[in-house]
Amino acid sequence: MRLEKSSCGVGFIASRRGVPERGVVEAALHALRCVEHRGACAADGRTSDGAGLLTDLPYALFGYPPESIAVAFLFLPAEPARSARAFDILAETFDFHDLHVLESRDVPTNPTVLGPIARQLLPTLKQAVIKRPPQARTLTAFERLLYAAKQMTRKRWRKQGLDTSCFFASLSPTTIVYKALVRAGDLDRFYLDLQHPTFVSRFALFHRRFSTNTRTAWDRAQPFRLIAHNGEINTIAGNRAWAYSRERSLGLEAGELLTHGNISDTGSLNEMIEALRYRSGVLSLAEALAIVMPPAESDAYHTFWGRALEPWDGPAIVAFADGQVVGARLDRNGFRPGRWTETNDAFYLASEAGAFAVDEGQVRAKGALHAGTGVVVDLRSGSVTFIEPRTPALASGAVFDPRTRSLPPMPAPTAVQFSHLARAFGYTYDDVQTFLAPMAATGKEPLGSMGDTARLAVLSDIPRPLFDFFYQDFAQVTNPPVDYLREALVMNTTVHLGAKPNIFAPKTLVPPPPAIELSGPVLSLSGMAALRTGLGTTRLGVHIAELDATFARSDGVEGLQTALAELQRQALNLTEHGASVLIVSDRGISPQRVPIPSLLALRAIVNGLNEAGMLLDTSLVIETGEVRTAHHVAALIGFGAAAVCPCVALDWARFGQHPKLDDLDADRREQQLVQALTGGVLKIMAKMGISVLASYQNAQLFTPVGLGARLLAEFFPGKDSRLGGLELEDLARQQLAQHADWCAAADTLDWRALPRHFRFKEDTQGRQGEQHAMTTARARLVHAFVRDPSPERYAAYLASGAHHEPVSPRHLLTIRSVGAPLPLEQVQSRQEIVRTFGTGGMSFGAISAESQRDLILAMQQLGGRSNSGEGGENPYYFTAGLTASTKQIGSARFGVTARYLVTGREIQIKMAQGAKPGEGGQLMRHKVTPEIAQARYATPGMDLISPPPMHDIYSIEDLKQLIEELKNLHPGARVSVKLVAGNNIGTIAVGVAKAGADIIHIAGGDGGTGAAGLISMAHAGLPWEIGLVEVHRALCEEGLRGAVTLRVDGGLSSGLDVVLAAILGAEEFDFGKLALVAQGCIMARICETNQCPAGIATHDPRRKAKYTGQPEHVVHLFEAIADDARQWLSRAGIPTLNAAVGRTDLLMPHPRHVDRVAERRLDLSFFLTPPLPLPLPVPRAPFQVGALNQRILDDVRAGLGASPPVSVFDYPITTRDRAVPATLAGWLAAEAHARQFPVAESPSAPAPQRVFPPPPITLRFTGSAGQGFGVFLTDGLRLGLQGEANDSVGKGMSGGKIVIRPHPRWRDSLRSDVETNAIIGNAALYGATGGTLYVAGFAGDRFAVRNSGATAVVHGVGLHACEYMTGGLVVILGPTSKNLGAGMTGGKIYVYGGAPETHVNRAFLEASALSPEELTALHALLVDFMVETESRAVQDLLETWEAHSTRFVAYLPRRQEA
Repeated sequence: MRLEKSSCGVGFIASRRGVPERGVVEAALHALRCVEHRGACAADGRTSDGAGLLTDLPYALFGYPPESIAVAFLFLPAEPARSARAFDILAETFDFHDLHVLESRDVPTNPTVLGPIARQLLPTLKQAVIKRPPQARTLTAFERLLYAAKQMTRKRWRKQGLDTSCFFASLSPTTIVYKALVRAGDLDRFYLDLQHPTFVSRFALFHRRFSTNTRTAWDRAQPFRLIAHNGEINTIAGNRAWAYSRERSLGLEAGELLTHGNISDTGSLNEMIEALRYRSGVLSLAEALAIVMPPAESDAYHTFWGRALEPWDGPAIVAFADGQVVGARLDRNGFRPGRWTETNDAFYLASEAGAFAVDEGQVRAKGALHAGTGVVVDLRSGSVTFIEPRTPALASGAVFDPRTRSLPPMPAPTAVQFSHLARAFGYTYDDVQTFLAPMAATGKEPLGSMGDTARLAVLSDIPRPLFDFFYQDFAQVTNPPVDYLREALVMNTTVHLGAKPNIFAPKTLVPPPPAIELSGPVLSLSGMAALRTGLGTTRLGVHIAELDATFARSDGVEGLQTALAELQRQALNLTEHGASVLIVSDRGISPQRVPIPSLLALRAIVNGLNEAGMLLDTSLVIETGEVRTAHHVAALIGFGAAAVCPCVALDWARFGQHPKLDDLDADRREQQLVQALTGGVLKIMAKMGISVLASYQNAQLFTPVGLGARLLAEFFPGKDSRLGGLELEDLARQQLAQHADWCAAADTLDWRALPRHFRFKEDTQGRQGEQHAMTTARARLVHAFVRDPSPERYAAYLASGAHHEPVSPRHLLTIRSVGAPLPLEQVQSRQEIVRTFGTGGMSFGAISAESQRDLILAMQQLGGRSNSGEGGENPYYFTAGLTASTKQIGSARFGVTARYLVTGREIQIKMAQGAKPGEGGQLMRHKVTPEIAQARYATPGMDLISPPPMHDIYSIEDLKQLIEELKNLHPGARVSVKLVAGNNIGTIAVGVAKAGADIIHIAGGDGGTGAAGLISMAHAGLPWEIGLVEVHRALCEEGLRGAVTLRVDGGLSSGLDVVLAAILGAEEFDFGKLALVAQGCIMARICETNQCPAGIATHDPRRKAKYTGQPEHVVHLFEAIADDARQWLSRAGIPTLNAAVGRTDLLMPHPRHVDRVAERRLDLSFFLTPPLPLPLPVPRAPFQVGALNQRILDDVRAGLGASPPVSVFDYPITTRDRAVPATLAGWLAAEAHARQFPVAESPSAPAPQRVFPPPPITLRFTGSAGQGFGVFLTDGLRLGLQGEANDSVGKGMSGGKIVIRPHPRWRDSLRSDVETNAIIGNAALYGATGGTLYVAGFAGDRFAVRNSGATAVVHGVGLHACEYMTGGLVVILGPTSKNLGAGMTGGKIYVYGGAPETHVNRAFLEASALSPEELTALHALLVDFMVETESRAVQDLLETWEAHSTRFVAYLPRRQEA
């Protein structure tokens, strides 16, 4: 099932006069048009993903007195007979509830404004007027009755097969929704009611949708009945799973609480809010949202409600309305913008400041919602409150007792209990050496490099744990991963053991059942012992029972199935008799008893409990010897366990012998292993953008590869494996064989005696262990070929690869001819094919300057693409103008400036990397030399770990904005977006295509890397073959395939790989590790250590001296691969790679592997389905820069050419004017490049007349600037703005000056000091490397995140200010918020009055007084600030400087511990 998600622009206007007005509706329609750029359209360019309004019910329009009726707005089937039947069912059902339909009407519309797709999907639009029954004496009673009737109607529709084509757009006695698949400007043109003068309202909530669904649908447009939502619900899988369990617990039919399938994440959230209002005691809409979207800070109130309802977490601002109130709430991370303006007559809130046409002279206050908070406007009184619902609840004396307790302390074990069983649970030498010992020694996950080259688990000849068949899901583009390291304050790993209250069951929380509270999901050995003291009793407050997760060896293969059924039966019986904690343990292992794979044992119990409606009644604790990595723990938690005790691993950590552990006592070893495992789970759930463990539990965020349909249907329902694979009996045989091996071997505590499987690096002798796609031996064959090319040497290289295959799914396939072979001279030439090749994004830092230089030179010679990686410019640029053709932008924005970007032909937005999706890049401190630090604007000798998220891309419309900024900066460049093959990538790619990307790059999970956690390399990211097929098909289905180019990378190594990739959908091909192998890499896999023996991935001069690579070596290999591809095309009778795209009829199972395919029960139909050839390209109109950007560029060019030159220009600006003045900045940067390197080709067209260096150019603006104001600003530009700006002010600026000051009319209207109002949005100065920013007001969250050199003065900042700052100066004159300076390793922060202790991240910052020299410089800076901004507050401060200067506190980065 493809996930249904969307992002958008959202907001509302609320009159404070309490009287319905026509102007309110018109103001909302205007604001909706202003956020059109936040939405998207389908392939026809006119069918939007949705636009709509939620307003008061306009009683006069319907001709009834207020509150005497309700109106149902229905989307019914287009076929008249089905539509009539659906309406009859509704009328009958509502009559049964004494809700009589007085009349119905076909909604007046103008279908001519619809696009072809919207017209084709257009449902019957009907409104039913429903009489309020006498017994509904209050509106609340009326609404509850309407809800009950709606749910029963939907149930009856389901039974008639009508539910998927029938939808309640709204049903209320107070509100109504009008939404359609139209662009914002066409909503009132389509719905004629919206033009009617009697359509009046006290409020209007608007929404413009950007869908990442694969198919646009009318019902998924927003607003929904109660809410509209900008962002994503990252936790939606877990939320739905728990909701379905609550449904079963209540004895409801499937779909009665939440719709199962074919609904967006927002649709599910709306249904949950409705259920809370009408099925539970939560009557307040604001309180329901606060319970569903709690803040990061925990208290008794939220802990109490959290026992019964896990957070619905993600980057989200949710606007809501019910006719009594209208409001909005922001997620715990503060990921979405929510800017508000208050006047005496109205309150406005929107995704962007300036969306409403507000008289600036009437403004009383301006601000922004803060993370985990909301605002509510009472529509009767007009009062506005930012008070959290918990505040009045707690003030009233209400007691919120979650009834939790801790485990009693127990002494740690002093003797070996489990370590001798390691072999019985499949432990290997590699597990101890690679994972357990390093984790116990450091408390951290171990690192590796060069990616995962091992066989897929299902293809392997060595036994692999069941966990290896599951790949972690991860966030990319549509929802961001969380920076769990620097933003740890939002993370929560609390676990409650005991019955989970059902929030919809009567009196379930009066009081809640008792529970044991754990700080994390990994139980230590002493913690497990403490839990066991409660076995068979309630002495710990909960009833604890134990289940044996082993089966009799004598029962053979069938014994596993029997044991799982018995395990399920016992769990049901124990739970039915009151057990609220079940310990599922395999400690009963013996020569006669075989352990059940813990994941299977867990799923048998979870599925049985869920089917019986008892999953909420108990918690499952897994005590197992099988678990030894964080991936194993995360899989158990993700599939339903509450906690895990990895008993063998912990026991080995305490008592095992290993050189890395000699200096640590047993307690420290065990604690650090628990820490490493817990931290690993945090990282895995953070990859998916989830902050709270309770929302990750049972979310099942894993994708299986290599498991059979029967096994998945029985134990993992809802999951499918695109490859088919092993069934239960196969797993039983493997388990029995592993047990027999243990029985035959002597028990030993010596880890060196365990089997060696060579999972992460091949046996160099080739005698044992796992097969790998690239080995040292194969690398040496490459070296021999590239230094002396010959057909024989290339054939030897291919034969070596074939010997190790199959490693990936593509190796199970080969190419057949569907016609006569073509003569080679009729096949695409080598020169044309190599132009489709590129090198991977390997940065200067990951590899040496010389290695990267040679890759650039090689690709220049071939006419292909070279990629800078995310480490800034190569030093050879500054001496010779040598630069990569593709400029990559990563999350840390290392070295990203206007000049860096405009010197490329392509700009690549790296959303994820194949070897570590959901994580940022890593460059360890021993590789951060002064030269590397200079290129990255960082501090030498400091670890450089990029943030997991792009801080300007928290949702799909943010990606669209970044693409817009880049194309405004460099209109001639192609923009590519790099994704990683993973769950739902087809859906994501559709969104990326709608966002305006020219190229979608699909990276495979087996891609290389300079450094990554081993868990990520092995267990996150699918083979590119799977992702590429899904993306190609999804784009074809949506009519978008011809609009984009598909590129692929991930272990490509031959011409056959290239042609297979083309057949599966690719047009371009990138090579990473193979290019390095051509340069001399021997696959030592120690890139992260700076000790590369080939002199490639090192900056140590002694080791660099060993580098012998030359550009010609890469050229030789790539030309040979192109010739190889030509041979395959010739045999297949296909003239070009493009002609092969989508031609799956050319594929067949590889004869060499048919036995393995049969033995492993593999199903290749996913790849062999009917072909979807590449459609004709859809010519995209050349990118048009923004109108204001073009005007500025034209004016400046003309002004510079005038006599005398003109350099000061004035403009009005609105929120629709985005990325201003990026086009001018790009032009100036390109001219500077051309001036320095006149021989090098300039990527921008030169000006008719050059006046360089130009005089300082001043651009003055008045109004509300759109997103990206001052983005990528360069030297010589000064921007002045009177008004306000949105997100990303000064992002990526490398020079120049930006001055933002309040609108002049605010000074007379604001109720407080003008500088205390929000004036800019989030993520200002993100990745800035130079320049100056003055802000005479408050900034949003993540101010100066990744600032690497800019100077800023600001009156106040939000959460996470100066996060991961590596240079520059930030002066904060007023309030700060939490997590100041997290991850900061360079630069300075000055705070007037000092920041509260709770706001400063003391792990990274230390406070000090300013030196006299610093005070002198600060005084000069503030004088300039006062002159530029006319700040009264700073003027007062300077007038009494001697008294106030000592109140400034400096915060400087601490040195990192080694």
